[in-house]
Amino acid sequence: MTIPLFFLGTHFSIIFLLYPRALLHTTQYGHWEPAVINMLIELVLLVILLHGLKKGGHQDFADLFLPLGRWISTPLLLPLILYILLIAIMVLRGFAELMIIVFVARSPLYAILALLCLITLLGSSIGSQGIMRASTLFSLLHIPALLFALFACINNSKLLNIFPVVNPTMDFLQHGKLLVSLFSICPFLLLGMLPPVCKIRIKPILMTMLPLSALYVYIVYIPILVYGVNAAVLMNFPLVTSIDSVNITWSIFNRVSLFYAVALLAFILIISSFSQWASAVLIHKMVPRWKESYIRPCLSLIIYTAALMIPNWDWYVDIYTVDTWFRMIIFVSIPVAVYIRGQFIQKQARKQVVQNDS
Repeated sequence: MTIPLFFLGTHFSIIFLLYPRALLHTTQYGHWEPAVINMLIELVLLVILLHGLKKGGHQDFADLFLPLGRWISTPLLLPLILYILLIAIMVLRGFAELMIIVFVARSPLYAILALLCLITLLGSSIGSQGIMRASTLFSLLHIPALLFALFACINNSKLLNIFPVVNPTMDFLQHGKLLVSLFSICPFLLLGMLPPVCKIRIKPILMTMLPLSALYVYIVYIPILVYGVNAAVLMNFPLVTSIDSVNITWSIFNRVSLFYAVALLAFILIISSFSQWASAVLIHKMVPRWKESYIRPCLSLIIYTAALMIPNWDWYVDIYTVDTWFRMIIFVSIPVAVYIRGQFIQKQARKQVVQNDS
């Protein structure tokens, strides 16, 4: 269950922070339709990537692409490294904004980001196996608390807000806003760094897509059921605002949103630590004379500086809107390249077996 729990946890860090707001802006009603399409797109890309990794002998991105030579491997690996770093930058900056709202309203942004980056640096230093073990532990501890916070919103829900349920025109496919919300599927790329660490089984990963798809739809409809579409679309954090509206008298905490924020923090640290570790490994394999112990602090400083340079939430939204095409190129080119490379390695292995037999 280690890899499926890691797969779920990395998705939680993205969808619970940013996804509801992005998907609410895709259409005026029938929000389950773009959510399902998002998951179908991820399913297709995920299957291509996993089959490519399996055919390639369970090697990571660097081991697959570097033998192709510098002129082919660099255009593939360098944008991938930049995007993996961008994942860490965006989730840390987004959660820092959330921490100011929920926890520490008077704390300066630079101090919160410094603490998060320091913890992330320590997390990336323990290596991939340590991160995976921490992911399993955090998932078992925090998923129940997170689900409790989500289902507590049922008390404030109004079922009539869900109508109309179906959008027959599917106009969200025309103006391209669906592509913006596809940042939520980015964790599938991180699986490409796991084969040297642990063997990836395709079936358990695909089985996690079922509860994940249901959760994608549910968290989008929470703000709609609580506030209605017209009010929810105006909020920067519609999900946490909906959770914060719940008042449970018997709870040990006055605010249910604390369960949500603490659980989300655990998953944010997991994906950020793994992203930093993965970037350091890729850079080290591209430039072996650079030691990982030196690369990680430099990457942490880059993440901190880049996150601190985002002045406000409007800039933050603009960034994950502007990088849509860069993101889509990564999402398509990397799985396809892995699959083609895996097929080539598999054919070479079969030829070698035939030659040995003959």
